[in-house]
Amino acid sequence: MSAQTASPGFLVVIFVMVLAESASIMSTDLYTPSLPDLVAWFDATPELLKLTISINVIAYGAAQIIYGPLADRFGRRPVMLTAISLFILSSLLCAFVRTIDELLIARVLQGLFASAEAVICLAVFRDLFDEKQQIKAYAIYGMAIALAPAVAPILGGYIHVYLGWQYNFYLTAVLASIAALLIYLLLPETGTPDRGALAWRVVAGTYVRIVRNRQFYIYALLAGCALGMIYCFITAAPFILIEYYGVAVEHFGYYQAVIVVAYFAGATLTTKLVEHYSAIRLLNLGLAIMLIGAVLIVALEYTDRLNHLTLAFGNLLIAFGLGPIFSVVPTRAMSAIDGSAGSTASAFGFIEIGLAGIVAALVSVFHDGTAMPYAIIVASTAIGSIWLGVIANRLDRRNATAMANV
Repeated sequence: MSAQTASPGFLVVIFVMVLAESASIMSTDLYTPSLPDLVAWFDATPELLKLTISINVIAYGAAQIIYGPLADRFGRRPVMLTAISLFILSSLLCAFVRTIDELLIARVLQGLFASAEAVICLAVFRDLFDEKQQIKAYAIYGMAIALAPAVAPILGGYIHVYLGWQYNFYLTAVLASIAALLIYLLLPETGTPDRGALAWRVVAGTYVRIVRNRQFYIYALLAGCALGMIYCFITAAPFILIEYYGVAVEHFGYYQAVIVVAYFAGATLTTKLVEHYSAIRLLNLGLAIMLIGAVLIVALEYTDRLNHLTLAFGNLLIAFGLGPIFSVVPTRAMSAIDGSAGSTASAFGFIEIGLAGIVAALVSVFHDGTAMPYAIIVASTAIGSIWLGVIANRLDRRNATAMANV
């Protein structure tokens, strides 16, 4: 079925994509409250347990490079259904591991199969919607997806306390199974399969064309920095809040929930402002608020005033700023390339998740039991985002001038 003959409703598309992506997101957020206790369970170091998050993120990003060409060749539906089925199996494998090495391997597999939904979501939105619709779709999608990491740590903390950490992965498998059923029932094919999409010359030529496009890679790098902020928190917060500041395991999720609600508010504001302001102005708003939050965290840490509440407040500002950023950036990156929506989505996801994984890995490498490494890395990432934002503004002005001269 082609994009022209497929006409699912706007909200139906978002609903199905949200359910599919939520399962993969919750595969990490459900068990983050368990990380400190798993140090003793596996007789491992905190650095190794943090690595179960960062390598999952890196695998998630690396695998995206293949899902786009596969989706262009075979269609969106079959690729997504196959990947989510394998994700279910890898989630069950995580629950049955007995050593930290086995958990690391299982988490890599889980990341490899979880990333298809993120790629195909970008391709489906590009297939069906214009720029304003895409910004609204990403904002609504982001708000709904944000509920998963808000609810997951709270639920995961209680599951850990009353049932055991393995049951978090059982729940992930169940949620993914429900998502697979709904994809099968509700999501039609939105693209036109291209038999030549997997020819190596076609794939290589497409990716070369994509990465040479300056607008594309600036926005993809910007997305990676912004997402790195989130993965920094996911990786470091359990140890900072639970071990360093003494927050109870079952209460950890509430701190993440506050931050997710802030992101929800930022994305909601974007859906209102998109009718009155340009995409670049919305991006600038998000970057400014994000920078304020990052500077606040590092300033409070250097003055010994950072605690569990002020850390949450600083991240609340960051998350609010991410609402406009994540609504605008994918649309601008995808619009930079004509055709090959699947491969463009793959390249975007590969850069975004890969860079975010590197940022998260830095938090693990420089872990010292305090909040200082986290504060420095968050502030550095925010500064990098501002630099990329400046370039994005220059590109926007240049494109506007070129259009005016046509």
